[in-house]
Amino acid sequence: MKVKVGLEGFSFDSAHYTLSSEGNQQIHGHTYRVSIEVEGESIDENTGFVIDFDILKKIINDIVKDWDHKLIIPSEDLNQIYFKGPFKLDIKVIPYKYPTAEYIGLEIAKSIYEKLQKKYKITVKIYEGENNYAIIEYP
Repeated sequence: MKVKVGLEGFSFDSAHYTLSSEGNQQIHGHTYRVSIEVEGESIDENTGFVIDFDILKKIINDIVKDWDHKLIIPSEDLNQIYFKGPFKLDIKVIPYKYPTAEYIGLEIAKSIYEKLQKKYKITVKIYEGENNYAIIEYP
């Protein structure tokens, strides 16, 4: 038996650029909304849970917070980017060529998977803006 549980309602605001998409090469921002499903092999007879929602919620909040108000850039671009001004700049580096919703969602899924000791299949649905989304199943 497999059982899935999910949480919705997480969001963060970040900026990125997508050199692979004409018209999106400039730095621009989105509100990303995230929903998570965790799939377990069974329900724990001692708790009645696949995983406790409170534990899962804390993990997801911590991960999403790490993406909030960041400029998301590919690691290969890190040494090419320079900003100077009277502002704070937080950068989130990803190990992929493009900081797309697909790769951002993949990184979030991998982080949740790791925090849950690789015990569950993770599904992330990430919205980039209101109507565009990607679904990532990991592993």
